[in-house]
Amino acid sequence: MGSLRKIKETKIQEFQQSASESKAILLAEYKGLTVHQMEDLRHQLREAGGRLQVIKNTLAKIGLGNAGIDGLDDHLKGQLAFVFSTEDAVGGTKAAFEFSKKNPPFILKSGYFDGRVIDIAAIKELANLPGREELQARLVGTLMAPLAEFAGTMSAGLIEFVGTLDAKAVKMATD
Repeated sequence: MGSLRKIKETKIQEFQQSASESKAILLAEYKGLTVHQMEDLRHQLREAGGRLQVIKNTLAKIGLGNAGIDGLDDHLKGQLAFVFSTEDAVGGTKAAFEFSKKNPPFILKSGYFDGRVIDIAAIKELANLPGREELQARLVGTLMAPLAEFAGTMSAGLIEFVGTLDAKAVKMATD
């Protein structure tokens, strides 16, 4: 009897830690998914900076409460899987959203982001935001554009001068 309690406490602690470290949490029904589909989802989430955890709702309620996440108690109904976006809020959310479009038994229900409970519409908006790498690439492009323009402007006069000298050399060679 004591070991069962320890197992539950360990599961609650692991869940609490995952919830505390997450930038976003999604709740999804997964009834009807095959083991292969669940493994595929776990793999996709790992690549996107997220993870999937299945735990009893009563234990999840305790873990979420211990992590200071309020408002999800009413959503803890049915056979749920929890998607944690650990690296950034968009990566895991986008992967879970794309998976749900291809696998109808996986139904996103609600989530928790930025200190509040979010619905499926907010999850869709979050999933459609550009990811971290894309934002970094945009930032680098924005920073590099003025430098490239400046370099082009500075070299334009030199290129024109060299072209003039070359044309003069060709003309002198033919004369």
